[in-house]
Amino acid sequence: MFYFIFSDIHGNVEALERVVEEIEIARPDVVVSLGDVVGYGANPAECIDIVQKIAHIRIGGNHDLAAAGLTESDCFNPTAKKSIRWTVTSLDPSRRDILEEYDPLRRHGSCLFAHASPLSPLNWDYVYTVDQAKRIFDSFFEKYIFIGHTHIPGIISYSEENGIRVVTGTVVQVQPGTRYLVNVGSVGQPRDGMAAASFVMLDTKKEWIMIRRVPYDIMSAQDKIRSVGLPESLALRLATAR
Repeated sequence: MFYFIFSDIHGNVEALERVVEEIEIARPDVVVSLGDVVGYGANPAECIDIVQKIAHIRIGGNHDLAAAGLTESDCFNPTAKKSIRWTVTSLDPSRRDILEEYDPLRRHGSCLFAHASPLSPLNWDYVYTVDQAKRIFDSFFEKYIFIGHTHIPGIISYSEENGIRVVTGTVVQVQPGTRYLVNVGSVGQPRDGMAAASFVMLDTKKEWIMIRRVPYDIMSAQDKIRSVGLPESLALRLATAR
């Protein structure tokens, strides 16, 4: 099975359209969106429509559920609150209904998909440490576990023989008896200093995992954020990826 997995589009249609180009080239069997389709960016409706069209599995993120009215945004920072309020006013009821239908957690074959930590998928816990990863490996037994939420891509492996390790590099050959926790990064708002859309591909037959980055038209996305009156910091961080 060939999977194409992405997350955290955040209303950035320029970045998403660039990733769609890669999907059309890769021709995967299953396309997975790990959530936060909306929030921060100026094109939430367009991003919802594209994800609805291309993704076979659609996971809900905290911004998606907040925009749908299913969860409160009290824990959001002031900038995130402003963007969600704007997002809600820009979406018609049919698109908010689509956001309500996103799954909190999904299994497919040897994979588990969540937006944040799958240990409590609606608490939106960020996964940053190997200790957090170990608790996930101890609680779930899928060979591949995919998450987003931190906007920082990375791979952690676990096996009885080698224990838990942070994997270096962007291409991993799957090892026997080893499981993998993969953060796919962010399409529309990376925060690792690399201003390029992030996504992951998994081939379970050939047994490899790849993190890919592709450039997109950042200036157009910035101009749209400014034109709709969203905070300037949201435009600036697209270029700095921080």
